[in-house]
This record gives sequence, structure tokens and C-alpha cells, in this order.
Amino acid sequence: MTDSDPLAGLDDVPWTRPRHAYGTADDVPGHLRAMRAGDRAEEGSFRPSALLTDLIVHQGTRSQAAVYTVPFLVRMALDPRSAERHRFVQLLTAIAIGLDNNYLPHGYNAEEERAEPAEMRGEADDWARWTAEAADDEQRAQREASHAQVLIDAEAVERSYDAVRQALPALAVLLTSDSPELRAMTAYLLAWFPDAASLSAPLLKTFVAREASPGAAATGLVALGLLGEPATVPFIEGYLDSARVELRWASAFALTRLGIAGPAVTDVLTQVVARPPEKTTTMPFLSGSYGGLAVMALAETPAATTAQAVDAMLTGLAHCTGVERYEDRSCLAHELFKLAFPGEPARPPHSFADLNDVQQRAVGLVAEGDIGLPHSATDALYRWKIPTRHSELLTYVGVT
Repeated sequence: MTDSDPLAGLDDVPWTRPRHAYGTADDVPGHLRAMRAGDRAEEGSFRPSALLTDLIVHQGTRSQAAVYTVPFLVRMALDPRSAERHRFVQLLTAIAIGLDNNYLPHGYNAEEERAEPAEMRGEADDWARWTAEAADDEQRAQREASHAQVLIDAEAVERSYDAVRQALPALAVLLTSDSPELRAMTAYLLAWFPDAASLSAPLLKTFVAREASPGAAATGLVALGLLGEPATVPFIEGYLDSARVELRWASAFALTRLGIAGPAVTDVLTQVVARPPEKTTTMPFLSGSYGGLAVMALAETPAATTAQAVDAMLTGLAHCTGVERYEDRSCLAHELFKLAFPGEPARPPHSFADLNDVQQRAVGLVAEGDIGLPHSATDALYRWKIPTRHSELLTYVGVT
């Protein structure tokens, strides 16, 4: 190996010491080398980047091993000889925050995450007391191991985020790369570090103003909203009446993050909820779900309960078919059913006729369209004593 090799020093890392979701991390170097070779999936398998993500950020949980990969991923992302460099930045984002749907539409609060390991260390006496109260040696050992693992996981979150944070000044140059996917993914990465907004916000404004790809420019606007810098409001507002729906959507979403939700903003969000743009590879938030993010933002505004907003949710949900619209469907159904079936009913309805207009339309749409619902929506139906099995729901609605 030479110094120009992004993987220089890879074998010097004691990979048998840190652990990932499936055990020791001695298989991580092989996945990094496979990514360096082109990140191509062999027949019947997944891309090395996907396999590595599953190991070190399994279902959003950052492992001990994750932080050790950061220097190599950063170098590969910056190396123009690397293929599909946006995948390295995508993995770096996952290492920093896990799954973005856990933090949208509000953004990442590093201080909250950072407080957890500190609180755990401060509760050492409580943990020791809980361990001492174990019924036998086996249970005592289990409790000790449980406490140790929880603390390890919490510290891994903090260390992983900080490692990626330190690389931001170097990675920011990728906003000017030749690849629209790489530019967009870099803007997406910057969105999750509000404490670096003094660095990122000016760069993102320049990026958005020059960006030719609507999806990538929209990603930059959303990132500005999540960073939460009030000084960026006039710049973001300038795109609220853009000729491109992606930019109008991004401007409206970003403005809600900055506390602005007037009629012009909610009108744009409502339109996108009903008819979202097609997914592209240059808008990575929430797996590219324009409609999902729009309804998340709309649901937090006073306009969420208006007939216009409800009609938009119903229209959007009616068109959410196919696997590629899963995120849209999940978010729309979650917000619609939370709105239509809040909490526990004082008196559960005896029949379909006892439901109000919005509830009837929502249930009827699900019954007649056989639309798959997220758990939150089926839980709402269950609380209201409404059938959740499709065949029973058809009978309940009165469809033969």
C-alpha cells in the first residue's frame, strides 16, 4: 500500500477488539476493500456498502466498530478514483445519526444523544443496586452484561457522531463535485450537524443557488431548514414560488422548521401531500419521500385539521400504491389516522354509520383500496374497535 491509498493502515486497526451487530469486527476490512473495488453486488447478494451498513449500523444502532471505519470512508469519498462516492457519504451519515426517520421532521439534537451516556455513568449506584438484587449468580451476570452493553452502545453513538463531525470541513468540498448524487448526499450529511451551521449554511446557500438538479437543490434547502439558522429565512423564502415543485416543497418544509407556517407555506405542503414529485436519486431524505416529509411538516401546523389538508391526505393515500411509494404511504396513513382517530374514544362506534365523515372516508379508502397500513394506523383502528383484517373491514364498510 502507498500513502495515496485510501485504505492505507487498514490492517493496523485491531479489528478483533471492537464489535458490531453480529460479533467481532474482523470482517469489516473485507467489506471496505470490496467498496473500494467498486461497491458492486455479486449475483444473489447485496452491495458491500449495504452489507457493511447492516453490520456496523444495524437498524440504525451504531456499534463500536462504526467509528473505526470513518477515516477510511472519508478518504474513499474524497478520492476521485473511487466509484459511486455518494455511497461512502451515505454510510458516513448513517454512522453519524443512524436512521433519519427517527429524527425527521425536526433534525438531530446532538446534546440529547450526548446526555445519555453521561446520565448512565451518573446512575452507576442505581445499576449496582439493581445488579446486587439479582436472584442468583446467573441473573447477576446478565444484569452486569446488560448494563455494560447499554453503556457501550450509548458511547458508540457519541463517538461515531463526533468522528464524522470532525470530517465535515474536508467533506464539504464535495458540494462542488461533478456527480449530482454526491453533491446531494453531501448536503444531506451537513443537515445533521447544527453545531456546524456557521460552516455549512453559507456553503449550502451557494450550493442551492448554483445547483442544476432540482432534487439536489431541494436537498440543500431542506438541510438549511434542519440546521435552523434564522438568518437563512430570506434565502429560503425566495424559493417558495419557484417554478420547480421540488424547490417549492423544500422551501415550505424548511420554513416550518424555522417556525414559519403561513398560508403560502401550508398551501405548498398540501399540494405536495396530494401529488408529490417522483422520487429521484438526488433527494435522500426519508428515502426520497417528498410526500412523507410534506405531511410530517403539515401535521405540525394549524392547517392540519382543515378540510383541504384532510382531502390532500386522502388523495395522496389513494395514489400511494407499489413498493416504491412505501414511505409516502406509511407517513400519510400515520398522520391521517392520528388525526381522524385520536386517543381512546369515549364511546367506541357500533357501526360504520357512527363514524364521522373524515373517519368514514379514511376507513373506506383502506377497505376498498386494500392499502397496507403502518402499525400506528392499525393501532388506531384497534383502539376504536374497528376491524383491521381486510375481509372484515370490507364487511364493516358494507362493500360486497
